[in-house]
Amino acid sequence: MTSIRGRRLRTSCLLLPFLFTLALSGGAQTQQTEILRIYVARHGQTDWNLEGRLQGGTDIPLNAAGRQQAVQLGERLKSISLDAVYSSGLRRSRETAELIGSSAPLTSLPRLNERRLGKFEGQKLARSTTGGGAASSAAPSDDPLTREYDRRLIVPNDSLDGGESVDAFAERIGQATKELLARHRSGAILIVGHGMTNQMVLKSLLDLTNEQANGIQMANDELYLIEFGGGVAPRLWKLVTAANLRDL
Repeated sequence: MTSIRGRRLRTSCLLLPFLFTLALSGGAQTQQTEILRIYVARHGQTDWNLEGRLQGGTDIPLNAAGRQQAVQLGERLKSISLDAVYSSGLRRSRETAELIGSSAPLTSLPRLNERRLGKFEGQKLARSTTGGGAASSAAPSDDPLTREYDRRLIVPNDSLDGGESVDAFAERIGQATKELLARHRSGAILIVGHGMTNQMVLKSLLDLTNEQANGIQMANDELYLIEFGGGVAPRLWKLVTAANLRDL
């Protein structure tokens, strides 16, 4: 169990999808009316993800691999009774949410869109990124564009020459998460977001610092769960598969 800004957060990594499902269902002793479960997924792969280009607010569709990832996500969630599914207003997020195949109502919320990256959108940096814009943990680059991007990305009021500052982005995502919490007091919902969007969703829900949020690197096929209620601290799970065993 770890402490995040004075709050105690229970974390767990589960090795098999069926165990993940059992853990998230809460078991027979937990009353559903007392618990809110928020599943957080990232959209499937796009061609720009594959090429290592910064996407930001550019509206790029899924590629074939991304569509398959979305179908696989649906398989992982098929035993979960969802009350609602939320995507951003961008195609890669909406397509992923649609391909999951849930019978729950799907709502697109533009406030969940990825951070707009201004002059950097479409650029390829001199090292890998999450595709949405968040930098990897690689060593600093000698490339001038990459150095400028890394420096400016975390400046609170820098809108990146026509993009969106991190303060404005955090405020927008914070408003979106508050809206969802107001709509859903219990039950289970799914948010299909973006690399940086999901950082800010977790920041808002778990009261993380900017540094902690920036350290979250979510791949296109990963799935998290945040569970609230039951008279205990928020719990965070991450589905661990063969593809991300390195995270253990």
